[in-house]
Amino acid sequence: MATCGFYPRALSGSVPFVTEKKGPLSLPPPQPYEPHPILRWLYRRFFSHIHVDEHWIDAVSRAADGGTVVYVMRSLSWLDFLCLDFLLKRYGLPLVRFVNDLGLWILEPFGKGDRRLSLRRQLPEAPAFRKTLDEGASALLFLRRPPPFALGRRRSEQMNADLFETLVETQRKQTRPILLVPQTFVWTKLPPHHRRSVFDIFFGPSETPGRVRVFFQFLLNYRNALLRSGPPFNVLEFVEQNPNLSNLALADKVRYALFRRIERERALVLGPTKKTSLRLRAEILRSPRVQKHIGSAARVSQKSLRAVTKEADKDLRKMIAAPDPMVLGMLHRFCMWLWNRIYDGVVVDHEGIERIREAARHGTLVLLPSHKSHIDYMVLDDVLYANAMNTPLIAAGDNLNFWPIGPILRRAGAFFIRRSFRGRKLYSALVDAYIRKLIVEGFNIEFFLEGGRSRTGKLLMPKFGLLSMVVDAVLTLRNKKVFFVPIYIGYDRIIQVEEEAYEHEVGGGDKRKESFGDFLKSSRVLQSKYGRLYVEFGKILDFDELASHYKARRKKCAVAPDESRDLTPAVRRAVVQHLAYRAAYETSQVTVVTPTSLVALVLLQHDKRGMRLDNLLSASSVIIGMLNQLNARVSAPLRGSDGDVYQSAIMQALRLFVQGSMITQHGEGAEAIYQVPEERRIGLEYYKNNIVHFFVPQGLVALALLSQREERASKEQLGASVKELSRFFKYDFVFRVGVDFETALDDVLAQMIRNQEVDIVDAGYFSVPTPAASSKLVLYAGMLQSFLESYRLAFRGSGYLLRGKVSRKEWLKRVLALGQRMYLSGEIQCRESLSRPNLESALHLLKDRHMVQTDAADFLLAGAALKDASDVENAEGQIAKYLTMVPRLEQG
Repeated sequence: MATCGFYPRALSGSVPFVTEKKGPLSLPPPQPYEPHPILRWLYRRFFSHIHVDEHWIDAVSRAADGGTVVYVMRSLSWLDFLCLDFLLKRYGLPLVRFVNDLGLWILEPFGKGDRRLSLRRQLPEAPAFRKTLDEGASALLFLRRPPPFALGRRRSEQMNADLFETLVETQRKQTRPILLVPQTFVWTKLPPHHRRSVFDIFFGPSETPGRVRVFFQFLLNYRNALLRSGPPFNVLEFVEQNPNLSNLALADKVRYALFRRIERERALVLGPTKKTSLRLRAEILRSPRVQKHIGSAARVSQKSLRAVTKEADKDLRKMIAAPDPMVLGMLHRFCMWLWNRIYDGVVVDHEGIERIREAARHGTLVLLPSHKSHIDYMVLDDVLYANAMNTPLIAAGDNLNFWPIGPILRRAGAFFIRRSFRGRKLYSALVDAYIRKLIVEGFNIEFFLEGGRSRTGKLLMPKFGLLSMVVDAVLTLRNKKVFFVPIYIGYDRIIQVEEEAYEHEVGGGDKRKESFGDFLKSSRVLQSKYGRLYVEFGKILDFDELASHYKARRKKCAVAPDESRDLTPAVRRAVVQHLAYRAAYETSQVTVVTPTSLVALVLLQHDKRGMRLDNLLSASSVIIGMLNQLNARVSAPLRGSDGDVYQSAIMQALRLFVQGSMITQHGEGAEAIYQVPEERRIGLEYYKNNIVHFFVPQGLVALALLSQREERASKEQLGASVKELSRFFKYDFVFRVGVDFETALDDVLAQMIRNQEVDIVDAGYFSVPTPAASSKLVLYAGMLQSFLESYRLAFRGSGYLLRGKVSRKEWLKRVLALGQRMYLSGEIQCRESLSRPNLESALHLLKDRHMVQTDAADFLLAGAALKDASDVENAEGQIAKYLTMVPRLEQG
């Protein structure tokens, strides 16, 4: 929206302010406040720094178009009025023609000349307010006076309901709605504190400061101050919905609703009331559930209750977060510098931000971001902080709780928990109690559903531990709305230190423990650029709606919302799993197709030693077309219709890979040829895997069709093959949640038919219609080749267990060595198939088929279905038949 000049005059003429007199009242409209030139300069100097959300401008403009706007603020403040007046004039919004209870002062808004210095009583507020509303002009209402004890305040008087009663009475006589717009200025990022200090007693608490504190808050924070606005409250609709209530009763409800909305907007920015660490620990330790576990631990360990309580308190000290607004502010400045230094930009889904802001107005948020880098811990916090939202408390592994990173992360909102709770029932109870406490207090929570960082680039299968604790807490809090928010955090390229570590681990190396030395070595990342950073928000999941829907599906009947939290243990476990996979699927759907992921996929699908630039660009264009048909979120540079923009994005991705020595470039310009060194294919696979999940459903159909001996396949044949393949891939990819297999298959086939990739021939048989369609199917299937080869390798490697049991680590080492021999002999085509995470997924398949089992020490041994070498051969053959299309891939 275009802004108008500074302080444009909205009303002309000079109208004297009317004093109270007996008899009929003559009430000319009051004139908006106009400061003299010196004050005008001061306001422009200080107030122009206030951050205004563009959604506030649009919301007020729409409200003005649909009715009469009345601004509402929490506590009486001349500073808030002056700031609001400044911003309304600056953005050309409806000006305030009435404001209540500011009293006589040199800056009395509606006084003029000697009236500003006059001590005579002004016009009664109720008639003036009614006249303002009758004329369709805007007003400002303060809900209450600040408390009387703060220095610099006159004694408080109880604010009456006359003005709100006048508001309701006036609305009953009008057909034009009156829209109450809650406003709040946030002058400090300090959250309200449960414990009042001496400073608060004399100068007022941060949420209702005295004049002295207001002055200093303003001077210290005016550059970072912001205006927040809640959704408008339609008085006409409220009156029509409650026709039997009196004006006074309606006024009380309206005033209470507005107060709640304003408090909610403040909490969105500042968070809930803060408690000291000592108080939090004491409340957790006193809870009956924790006391029960302390007693049980004391009996088992034969220690005194006091000793066990002391140990529990020590664990809580190491665990709980201690968010500090000053540290958050410093980290925000550091992040802004870091993003500008190593990234070309941070791309944020602002529509998603507004969706989660709206959800936060109604309940607690549980944020579930994807996890690919240690930077993830900072990214989401910084994005929310920059968008004036309260930052969540983040569950972090205790491996990050080392000096000096641990103390900084703790003050940034991280709470540290152990990776495993096995054999630690009391510790598990403490984590459960802490999470329950956070939800009760109103804190938003963030944790990584995948558990750890993805070393392969694709989303990992969800872990249920923390999610189960959160669900348990939600089930006991019946009046607390909780929303789960899937979030994708992605990068054009991850920082080099992590990139190298992932290649080492995926290739079979041991995971290296993080230390401060790793962070010191990572200082070399500041010498490089890593493209863009992306934050996208998926569909918000309302827990009650999800649980009700799931119960209804199981019972095959409707379930009332208030029954959604009455779950049996079996149903609760099923709901946790359903929620986990649904959140993971929603995250996958908002994954951003970056230039680097696109280039990696194209290069790895090419079957020659090198790829010319023109071929790479044309192949990329084909893939983008396929992704657009799948409604994937393609990054802006790849979406542009300008060919130069598209080509520059691809060239930037190629430069990033050349810079990281992941590909080599031969020649310059249009004649350039790009080659992937064999030893770096596994690193490039990481970026390909960022987006390969978009093609998995089509890939399964392609594999099923291409593996048929005939040129066509019946629906039954196709369905059987796709179902078998989906069982192979179920530990690597999350499939569509909430639909049965037949429906999902029908949807994929219908889409492929629309895209002319598959055709229906006689009596419902499916075939490949054209050579172009065949090339596409080969491309789809080739994207899954490395996974199939990993499964085949694992199945052959299960034969090692016929010789006796072996540790998991030793088995993986032997199988990777076997894979190296198969690669050299040509039995495995893709070097990236020699992937430890892929083999670990395949190990789950072997357990499902009862070919492998584990003993109490987690050693691997042959299962009931693995008796001799023929069992290995048969199992491997089930995978090998889908790899018969490899020669066709080479030709494509």
